[in-house]
Amino acid sequence: MRKLVLVLVCLFIGAIGVANVNAQGYTPPSMVFGLSIDGNLATNDAHGSALDNTTISSSTYGMVWGRGATIYGKFGLGIRKNHRLTVSASYNKMIHDDSGEIPFFNFSPVEPYTNYDVLSGAFGYEYAFNPRCKNKQYIGFAVTTNYIVANNKGLAYTADIENSFRVGLQVTSGYEWTLDKAQQYGLFIGLRYNLTNIIGTKNADGSLNDGSGLPGPGFWRRIGFLSLNLGFNFYTGVKPYRAK
Repeated sequence: MRKLVLVLVCLFIGAIGVANVNAQGYTPPSMVFGLSIDGNLATNDAHGSALDNTTISSSTYGMVWGRGATIYGKFGLGIRKNHRLTVSASYNKMIHDDSGEIPFFNFSPVEPYTNYDVLSGAFGYEYAFNPRCKNKQYIGFAVTTNYIVANNKGLAYTADIENSFRVGLQVTSGYEWTLDKAQQYGLFIGLRYNLTNIIGTKNADGSLNDGSGLPGPGFWRRIGFLSLNLGFNFYTGVKPYRAK
């Protein structure tokens, strides 16, 4: 009987310990900082053939694939931190020569080719699902500022396009997972779509000619980028707690 009682007591204590372990949790991060590498696909009227894009009035800008990087910060609001304010800065290079290059990895283009540098800043909002869990998901949107520089070679308008500033919108989504027990470090994979030129379009000699008027193609040429993002997150403000 004493052995049976001792076994029951041990099982009871063990059950309490398991319950306490299961009740262990972590607070959601108050801030998230990170860096991503980005693989880009030009969309809308940005996407096209470099060889066909020989004049400023062409229907596309001759972009296809590109690559870049982004740094960002996310600031949680409220107790649950589901709502976040986001800020980011990106650099992307879109380079294409119609030679059948490997996506994202064209480092030695053959003339004629298109070559655009796009510097973007973004400020927006994000909703995080399960922010205090090891696996998290998010969706968001942001206003973007975009500085577009054309360095095309072997095309008729190579020296004609001026550096251009545009304001746009982007939407994002992604999946995060933490790597350590304390949930301070993690990885993420995400998608981002940035329509760069909603405000500031211009039609004039030497411009992007992306407005709906003349000179130019006579319609709003949308410059969009769809990006696959792979990154590393650093979470701050995460603390352990025990649920009652």
